[in-house]
Amino acid sequence: MSNIPERLIDDESRKHLQERFQNEMKNDVTVDLFVGSDNADYVEFTEKVLTELSEIDSRIKVNKFDISSDEAKARNLETSPSLTIGWDKGYKVEYWGAPAGYETGGLIESLLFVSNEASGLSQSTLETLDYLDKEVKLYSFVTPTCPYCPQSAVLNHKLAIAKKGLVRSICVEANENMELSQKFAVSSVPQQNINDDTESTTVGVQPESSYIDQVLSYGSTKYEELKKIKEEKELKAAELVDNPDYPVQLTDATFNAAVNKYPFIVVDCWAEWCSPCKMIAPIVDDLSKEKQGEIVFGKLDTDHNPAISNQFGIRSIPTLMVFKNGEKVGQIVGAKPKAALLKEIEAFK
Repeated sequence: MSNIPERLIDDESRKHLQERFQNEMKNDVTVDLFVGSDNADYVEFTEKVLTELSEIDSRIKVNKFDISSDEAKARNLETSPSLTIGWDKGYKVEYWGAPAGYETGGLIESLLFVSNEASGLSQSTLETLDYLDKEVKLYSFVTPTCPYCPQSAVLNHKLAIAKKGLVRSICVEANENMELSQKFAVSSVPQQNINDDTESTTVGVQPESSYIDQVLSYGSTKYEELKKIKEEKELKAAELVDNPDYPVQLTDATFNAAVNKYPFIVVDCWAEWCSPCKMIAPIVDDLSKEKQGEIVFGKLDTDHNPAISNQFGIRSIPTLMVFKNGEKVGQIVGAKPKAALLKEIEAFK
């Protein structure tokens, strides 16, 4: 007898999801579920969670197929249960195995991204992805108890949404797909692999920029050209030029020179894994242009520059440190709207 509760989503969560879907969903999103006689409990769980989500918002459309059907074969699906999101619109966003535990949250995020037909990636990342011109298959191996796994799976799904038809993103429940897990020697999750290449393995949540660079090494015929352009941009961004209209990239080695060179500089302390940091990044970019000649903005990656981070006791990010004539005069912690952030910065002038 199944141990799965009659209802998976409690009333409070149901209300929260209803509000999210109403506010954030734009279009219908189709989920195709593929099931067979194997893994009955996982199948029951997946059917229930999809049914309850579709009851919360009717724009979530669920179709059910047999895992032995021609439709499953056309999509190269063998695991029961498996599901695809937005296949009817050309997206290749997939789950092999039940999206249980923490992965249920990742599933919900992916439904929203596909519904909106937008990846949520930054403009600079999208520009980099313009170089992707070959098909790539991305695996993210996960388990339900891993709190970090959804970040890996959702990043791959974002790439599949940004490059519709070129990127196939597969979230693989490692314990339900033992043969594949053994092929890639999965011992810790999340684990990422590209194009069935066992040499492509990365373990743990990867910094977005370096991971996308790895994906492009498999998926771009212009990868060497891209590397050269990227290196040139990084060198330019690290120069302490007069009156920059972009955030200057700072390091432990260049930090002191920068705060002494510029009469008024705001240093954005950030890290790749920090979601609020990504929210504030485009605001910092905009202010760099709008306030050119008045305020210089710098960016310091705290993961790669621990000396300065430790010196100033940076414990929470994003933190914007404000320096005037070489002295720290204040700091602002957390992501804020553009107008509010500028008001706080100018209060230190």
